Amino acid sequence: MSPFLYNRAARLLVTRPLTWLYGIEVTGSGNWPQAGRPALIASNHGSNFDPVLLGLAFPGIIRWMAKAELWKVPGLGWLISRLGAFPVRRGEADREAIREARALLREGQIVGMFPEGTRQRGGSLGEPQPGAGMLAMEPGITVVPVRIRGSEGIIRRGLPRRPKISVTVGPPIDLEIAGMSRGKAYREASRRIMAAIAEL
Repeated sequence: MSPFLYNRAARLLVTRPLTWLYGIEVTGSGNWPQAGRPALIASNHGSNFDPVLLGLAFPGIIRWMAKAELWKVPGLGWLISRLGAFPVRRGEADREAIREARALLREGQIVGMFPEGTRQRGGSLGEPQPGAGMLAMEPGITVVPVRIRGSEGIIRRGLPRRPKISVTVGPPIDLEIAGMSRGKAYREASRRIMAAIAEL
């Protein structure tokens, strides 16, 4: 990943125009994880614009898990890789993506993911995937829930709109889980993450 591309070019070409266009309202910014400390940002997902909008709201760099299909679009995979994203195959246990995420977290980086695994229509919340809990229970990881509202209205009936966008950042989630098998603990951790998002 090129820090120059992310911090300079991307914020100049993307952040300023979109911030002017949508005026994102951020609540709970004091709950954002600190740079240099491993953290998982877990957000709901209503629009393809969500990673960009959350990148605007967060002052640092988020390494996003993004659906592998994006790398099949000519030029797009190259671009989002330079912006810090890495692919995950949806609908299966993608061990390679989990290993990549764990490696980034162990380096003290901040990883962003959508526990539902896919977009949800109409602002609703979906069922979480166990992979979220698997990463969240890595030792020393801070898990921060985030809820974004309004992003699904950016494109309506094929036309661009200017909806009100809000991002609510919650306090870190307590994921102390005992007395369960590993698989059940992962599912319980994922459930707690989505419950925390739902409360925002």
